[in-house]
Amino acid sequence: MGAPYLFGGTSNLVRFKLRSSSTGLGLTGLTGSSSGLIISTICDNEATATNYTAAATHIQTISTLGTFVAPSASECRFGEVDSTNHPGLYEFQFADARFAVTSAKRLVISVSGATSLLDSTYEIDLLGPNLFDAVHLGLSAIPNATAGAANGLLVAGSNAPTTFAGTSSTAGLTITGGATSTGALVLTGGST
Repeated sequence: MGAPYLFGGTSNLVRFKLRSSSTGLGLTGLTGSSSGLIISTICDNEATATNYTAAATHIQTISTLGTFVAPSASECRFGEVDSTNHPGLYEFQFADARFAVTSAKRLVISVSGATSLLDSTYEIDLLGPNLFDAVHLGLSAIPNATAGAANGLLVAGSNAPTTFAGTSSTAGLTITGGATSTGALVLTGGST
């Protein structure tokens, strides 16, 4: 299981470890032209995988690791990260459409076929909420404003602001006997 990604997110970099079939240790030296290499993706609601093969030259090189460059149509990008300090760690870059398949909740990446490569699978959860959006998690129903501020969520309790719709009270607002609003706040039954 891999890290969660934003459904419909763009410029995604995916990194995971590929291992040797004989030792189980990180396998180094793979390139997009390694004989037999197959990188395949499929979402949980797709019947057919999208395959990228070295034989068909559908695997492009990553010129600058950590920098997304959209692959050409029907291709992906692939590169080894650091064979000394992170042996077996590879970076993958796929077209944004692979992370936006209608109603998909999961994307599976499989890597196989190269000499000495242990077949590997990496699974990504595609989430609606954006875990990197510090304001409202990318959820459209939650206002993009600070709670308690204008257009923000209403806050109740001891930390609630004392200003509502242009009316303020420095001593607090107490309503007894009920309240009715008809366009503007009208207090009936008394107020303190």
